[in-house]
Amino acid sequence: MLSVGAALSVEDLVRIAASQFVGSHSNHDDVMSSGAFHDVTLSEEESESVELTQLLLEAAENVADRQFDTAGALLQRCHGRSSPAGNPVQRLVFYYSRALTDRIDRETGRTASSRDVAREQSSDLYKAVMTPSIQLAEFHRRIPFSQVAQFAGIQAIVEHLEGSRCIHVVDLAIKNGQQWTILMQALASRPSRRRVQRLKITAVSTVGEQRIEQMGNKLVGFAEGLGLPCVFESVVVPDLAQLSRAHVRIEPGQSVAVMAEYVFNTLAEPLDRLDSLIRAVRSLKPCVVVVGEVEGNMNSPVFVNRFVESLFYASAFFDCMEDCMGRDEPTRKYGEATLFGESSKIVSAIDGRERIVRSMKVDVWRTYFRRMGMVEEEMSPSSLYQANLVARKVPCWKPCTVKMNGKGLMVGWKGTKINSVTAWSFT
Repeated sequence: MLSVGAALSVEDLVRIAASQFVGSHSNHDDVMSSGAFHDVTLSEEESESVELTQLLLEAAENVADRQFDTAGALLQRCHGRSSPAGNPVQRLVFYYSRALTDRIDRETGRTASSRDVAREQSSDLYKAVMTPSIQLAEFHRRIPFSQVAQFAGIQAIVEHLEGSRCIHVVDLAIKNGQQWTILMQALASRPSRRRVQRLKITAVSTVGEQRIEQMGNKLVGFAEGLGLPCVFESVVVPDLAQLSRAHVRIEPGQSVAVMAEYVFNTLAEPLDRLDSLIRAVRSLKPCVVVVGEVEGNMNSPVFVNRFVESLFYASAFFDCMEDCMGRDEPTRKYGEATLFGESSKIVSAIDGRERIVRSMKVDVWRTYFRRMGMVEEEMSPSSLYQANLVARKVPCWKPCTVKMNGKGLMVGWKGTKINSVTAWSFT
């Protein structure tokens, strides 16, 4: 709910549009009901943003009802009023209106709609996000969510391996590997009597083998600069569901920690693939498994529900990027086009098993992990403190919030939940 006198965020504008849309449409009110926004005075630009978002929502409803001609006409109006270089709502509508157009083209046979093509597009997004790149590293450096979650997760690993002298971390989605420099600095600061004798990092990946090796060399060099003995190994498998104990070389006396950051949601369909990965993780006998996931319910089988949930989530991200990056910055343009330009197509245009990424809320993950014999460990006050410390590091990050959620942490932006961080062990 909007506070009196508070500036309207991008998400506020989207939810106002959804609330007004519900007022004139009976369908989907369970998804679009957006709280109280009565008597809110809008500026001219804000009114235009609300109207533009309503056009998008109406187009989505028509797509859901297979009224493609009507939807197409509405989308043409969206295309004419949106832009990747406009204000945040215009940019948001730019990507999501094109995602709806892509769905219409599939449904009407204008473009290929085979399962193979759909799965390939979903796979391309996964590769773009998971493969180490300078652009993606810079994007994540400029927004708070990634760094806040990583600091909290690394702190959990440090605490669970407090007395260990030989540490082996297994990263299931290492990406640019920056998070491990945080661990290295923490380990290097230990007093001499508890000095780590050896740190080993195993990066498990399905993409970007050469870049991961290059990144591993940099990490080893960073560790050596701190006087910390370090070994890096990469394990490349065709599919994370095929990972087994034989792939990871664990030596006697090593204490193992596993980092799974935004990876389990790529294996949720069919579920036996994720079951297989969890069994492989269990076989490593880790002291702790740190899980970072998107806090969004974007896995509904009902298209319009999935679309609206994704739109709400993305609006909070666009609001953050508006606060933290200039509109002309290449980093912002890259992040929006890569993360949301493509993901909006995946969420909006692709149904069924072809959609690789399936974001779900933390309580769904908790139910699943418990069924797999996992026990949630409480994130310590130190983890909460470290996360909040990072969130306050940059002035524009002030709206980023970190709160306890059960035993885990929830990272948010202006009240919207963005990411969860939880720690787990096996019974």
